Amino acid sequence: MIIQAISEVATVVTTLSGTLQAEGISNVCPKAPAGVSGYVNDIISWVKYGVIALIIGAGFASIGAMVVGKIGSNGRAAQIGASGMFWTVLGAIGFVVIYGVLNGIVGKGC
Repeated sequence: MIIQAISEVATVVTTLSGTLQAEGISNVCPKAPAGVSGYVNDIISWVKYGVIALIIGAGFASIGAMVVGKIGSNGRAAQIGASGMFWTVLGAIGFVVIYGVLNGIVGKGC
């Protein structure tokens, strides 16, 4: 319904003016306001390395729980370690995807 309405409006505009000219916005690179770019870069770098440290720490903790559970015949600890490893890998994938999406929106080389 909405697509049909948009199509009809585009058809009417085209027939009235003869040509449909859409002025696009040029590729504008986002940048921090003057004076805060250093602080923004520091905060982003701390967040990135903090998330990376959490992922690595969670991975080591999960592997440790699996090893302790297996050696100590504690099935629950091994199960928690395996579950933690699953969530750690899922978190790492999420981090890479979100970082890629943000780079796609913000862009590089501006």
